[in-house]
Amino acid sequence: MPAIPASNGPTPFTYRLPRVETRADPGQTAAAESRNWNEPLLRENAIWFCQLRWIVVAVLATVGVAGFFPQVLGAVGLVIPPHWPLGTAALLALLNAGYRLLARASQRTGTPSMRWLLWTQIVCDLVILTAVIRWVDHDLPAAPFMYLFHLILACMVFAPGESLMVAALAAGCYLVRLALEPAGLAAPASILTAGPLSAGAETPRLSPTLFVAPMLLIWAVIWYLVSRLAEVVRRRDHELAVTNRRLEASGEERARHMLQTTHQLKAPFAAIHAQSQLLLGGYCGTLPAAAHNVVEKISARCLALSRQIQEMLQLANLRSQGQTTPSRRELDLSQTLREVIARVEPTARQRGIRIEQALDPVMLRAVPDHLTMLLDNLVVNAVSYSHDHEVVQVTFRPVPPAAAEVIVRDHGIGIPADKLPRIFEDYYRTEEAVRHNLSSTGLGLAVVRQAAHELQATLQVESAPGWGTRFTVRLPDQPDTPTPRQPQPH
Repeated sequence: MPAIPASNGPTPFTYRLPRVETRADPGQTAAAESRNWNEPLLRENAIWFCQLRWIVVAVLATVGVAGFFPQVLGAVGLVIPPHWPLGTAALLALLNAGYRLLARASQRTGTPSMRWLLWTQIVCDLVILTAVIRWVDHDLPAAPFMYLFHLILACMVFAPGESLMVAALAAGCYLVRLALEPAGLAAPASILTAGPLSAGAETPRLSPTLFVAPMLLIWAVIWYLVSRLAEVVRRRDHELAVTNRRLEASGEERARHMLQTTHQLKAPFAAIHAQSQLLLGGYCGTLPAAAHNVVEKISARCLALSRQIQEMLQLANLRSQGQTTPSRRELDLSQTLREVIARVEPTARQRGIRIEQALDPVMLRAVPDHLTMLLDNLVVNAVSYSHDHEVVQVTFRPVPPAAAEVIVRDHGIGIPADKLPRIFEDYYRTEEAVRHNLSSTGLGLAVVRQAAHELQATLQVESAPGWGTRFTVRLPDQPDTPTPRQPQPH
C-alpha cells in the first residue's frame, strides 16, 4: 500500500458516531408526556444541585481548617471554632454522596422519585443552612438572604405552589432560629473578635421585627417574580417539546408513505431493466443502431434508479424505530467480503479496475444485513471513484482482543480536506465526484454511516486529491442479545 506523501498527504478525518437517546413515543397521553418530559429535567437538576453542594462543602472545609490557625484569623478580626464548619462540611458531603447514589438508582430503576429526592435535598439543606446562619447572622445582617439561593432554585425546578412551600419552609426555619435565643435554647454566637457580643451586655440590638418583616417582604417579591418567569419558560419549553414530537411523528408518517411508494417502484424498474436486457441480447431480433442506443440508455437509467431505490430502502431499514434489532450471529467476515467483491467485480472489470484482496479469516458476531450493507457500499464507492485501469485494495485483519479492521483503499479522485466532514450526509456529493460519476446517488456513504452505527463501529477516512481515499472501519464483536433499536443520527 503506497505511503502517504509527506508534502501533500491526506488530511485525516475521523468520524465517530454519537450516542443518541431514545425519543418519546408520540402516541403518549398528555399526562405521560408531562411526566416523561419533567422526570429527566428533575434528574438533571438533582445532579446539578449535588455539584453545587460540593462547592459549599469545599468552602466550609476551608473555613474549618482556617479555624485551626487563630493567629491568622485574628489578624483579620475573626474567630471561628473549627468544629462547626468541619462538622457541617462532613454532614453535607455524606448527604451529597447519598443523593448522587439515589439519583443514579432512579435513572436505572425509576425509584425513588426525583421529585421526592429534590424535596429531601431542599429540606436538609434548609435545616443545615439555618444552623450555619445561626453562627454568623449576629455579625452578618445579610446572612438570612442566603435562603434566597434555595428559593430561586426551587422556582426554577418546581411549579409556583411548590416553590411557595419552599419559601414558607425557609421563613419558618429562620423564625424558629430567631425564637431559640430568647427562649434560652441557643447560646449567642459571634465570629468577630470584637463583634456585637464582645462589646458588652449593654450593647443595644435591633428588634427582630424591624428587619424580619422587610426581609420576608423581599423574599415574597423575589419568589413572585422568579416563579412567574420560570413558569413561563417551563410552559414554552413543554409546548416546544410537544410540537417537536408532533413534527417528528408527521415526518415519520411522510417517510413511511414515501418508502412504500419507493418500494412499489422497485419491481417495475427491475422489470424494465430485465426487458431491456432481453432486447439488447437479441431476444426480439437485431435492433437498429438508433434503437439499440436508446435501449442501452434505458437500461443504464433503470440500473441507476434501481441502485438509488435500494439505497433508500437500506437507509429506511437502518433508521426505522420501534423495531427490534435483527438477531446477530457469528460470521466469517472474510467470506462476507469475498461475496461482496464477487458482486462488484463485473462492474469493475468493465473499466479495467482490479480489486486486490488480503483477507484474514475472522469470526465475529454481527447482523449479516448491516455488515453486508456497510462493506458493499464501501467497495462500490471505491470502484465508482477510481480511475479506469486502477487498483482497489481491500484488506481485512483481526484486531485483538475482539475486533476486526477493514481497510478499503482506492487511488481515485480523492476528496478535498474541507469537504471530508460532509461526505456522510444524505445526497451530498462534491463537485469533483459529480464530474467523475454522474450516476451516483449520494446515499452510499450515508448507508455506511448508519450501518456502522448499528454495528457500533468507528470510521476513519484519509483522502487527498490525486492520492485517493482510504476508509478504515473498526468492527467490534457484538453480543447476541437483541436490543430495542434507537433513533439514528440524520
